[in-house]
Amino acid sequence: MSEIFTEPQIAELASHSLWRALLVSRLLDEASAGFPPDPGELEVTWQSFCTKNNIDPATPAWVPKEFIGCPPEHLKAVVERQLRLEKWKEAVFESEAEGHFEKRKPQLDRIVYSLLRVKDAGLARELWFRIKENEATFSDLAPQYASGNEIYTAGIVGPVALGAMHPALAVALRQSRAGDLMKPFAVAEWFLVARVEHHLPAEFDKVMKRQMIDELVAQWLESRTHGRPTE
Repeated sequence: MSEIFTEPQIAELASHSLWRALLVSRLLDEASAGFPPDPGELEVTWQSFCTKNNIDPATPAWVPKEFIGCPPEHLKAVVERQLRLEKWKEAVFESEAEGHFEKRKPQLDRIVYSLLRVKDAGLARELWFRIKENEATFSDLAPQYASGNEIYTAGIVGPVALGAMHPALAVALRQSRAGDLMKPFAVAEWFLVARVEHHLPAEFDKVMKRQMIDELVAQWLESRTHGRPTE
């Protein structure tokens, strides 16, 4: 890192990172202050935490690695803080989670697809024709013509979220039906031969709701920390 940044720049970056971490912590503590867990709820959570981590709840003598730096006697307070934060997140953002999911769904839907990427348009059309005429399969051609990890996966890619891929590829895959071999098309410097194997629509289940709440919290924090001075 010192080859890229000067020492003063490294110090400035560290200062900014520390400042933001402290600011985020302060914002979360202030926002969640009005959501204390009741004693019974805290005790159940604490006992569960100790059982999971093989800790004596009466006299903790060590902390799990993710809590390194926290004195054992303060561990219960840290668990209480986490519980308080979760109560605040659910109280404030749970009602918005499904609406946020609906907006994000086009990027969250996942696809499994077969892919060959080549640099020559004529070769792409030849490979497409061979697959179309059942002269070869993606798995036959992948070891010789695929690029990236597709070489080792018989040309199969995914499941991958549409929002995590090149926008042009995402549009093409979304519009294609499973099993249909797509005509060769260009994405960036590549010519692609592709076929959707499975569409996997995102569902608003318990795990997804948690992800949406976390994204909303991140947006909330960003709106309150972006652009603030480091002094």
